[in-house]
Amino acid sequence: MQRFRHISRTHPLALAGTMLALAAIAIVTASASAATVTVHVEGLNQTLLAPTEVATPSASVVKDGDKEHACAGGSAAGALEQATSGSWGGEWFNSFHGYSVETILGETLAFEPEAAANYFWGYWLDNKAATGGICEGELSTGDSILFFPECFSEVGACPVAPNPLGIVAPASAERGAPFNVTVTSYANASGAASPAVGATITGGGSSATTDANGLATLTLPQVGNVQLQATAPGSVRTEANVCVHAGNDGTCGTTSPSGVVTPAPSATVYKGPYAVVAKAGGVLDGHVYPPGKGPRVLRGTVATHAQLASVSLELRRSYRGRCYAYDGTSERFKRARCGQGSFFNVGSMPNFSYLLPNALAAGRYVLDIEASDAAGNRTSLARGSSRIVFYVR
Repeated sequence: MQRFRHISRTHPLALAGTMLALAAIAIVTASASAATVTVHVEGLNQTLLAPTEVATPSASVVKDGDKEHACAGGSAAGALEQATSGSWGGEWFNSFHGYSVETILGETLAFEPEAAANYFWGYWLDNKAATGGICEGELSTGDSILFFPECFSEVGACPVAPNPLGIVAPASAERGAPFNVTVTSYANASGAASPAVGATITGGGSSATTDANGLATLTLPQVGNVQLQATAPGSVRTEANVCVHAGNDGTCGTTSPSGVVTPAPSATVYKGPYAVVAKAGGVLDGHVYPPGKGPRVLRGTVATHAQLASVSLELRRSYRGRCYAYDGTSERFKRARCGQGSFFNVGSMPNFSYLLPNALAAGRYVLDIEASDAAGNRTSLARGSSRIVFYVR
């Protein structure tokens, strides 16, 4: 069965049966000019990419190495490529001349045929469900893109579709002085806007709840850049940045007594993923290696928002019905229950490598990468990046 990952609820035919990804006709020519747009990605349990401003690239986007499978750089695919530094993936569908979206920043929404309900990446453009795919059309400056998990079920097993939230906050605020924040709820899937009543806004050690007009008042006690997060039951969370200053201290666009001015950051100052994103290198997913030619060096990269704390690997082998797990202490494989192994630490550097003591024997191997940062964020396993399956004859 084929899969989809970013289909709009306004296309019921695409939600049935084959679960195809909607991605309309690809535009492979270079964009006439770059558009400045905002890209936002919310995962199931965490923010993967806060609202981030990027300029769409001029080059086309090819994710599978096939030049015939190209999307215009000025499309949503180009904006997603730019905002995530290429950390997304999906299958090309000839039926719709475009890519699905299956993995973003390490989080994969995998389709399970036997499951009563499945999640896929919903794609919204300018606060409403997109009517086309990510390869369709050219974006314009000021457009906003949102990806978030939506649920599909043929037996009514999904929760109520969540309403994405929008937030408006000042770029800067005086320390200890109250300021207003407005939160809007966009109905799924019409995009109709209404005040988000009872939404919770947190950040900088303060919190507030919106009133009947979607309005809340906050006071922040500390100077510096503060991220505000808006959440509400049955909604897709969102974020905004506020620069907090102490009078005319020269920060946040104010002028200090010495005449120094530091511009206030924009609401999209953050430029990287919030999730811990791990990607293996040198080991090909799904590849069959000849005898004695399996990978000896297990290496890869890890991208984090906070300081990287640790990187660990798990390597499992199965062969003729028996299962083994690599033990990092004894540096050899030991018999284990199928599907079970143990992680061993390989350091805390964003570029890691580990040399296996011997050539790999015949069998099926599963390599998992687990990393964490100083803020407590951890990797999510994603096939093809932080989880690699390969074979040795």
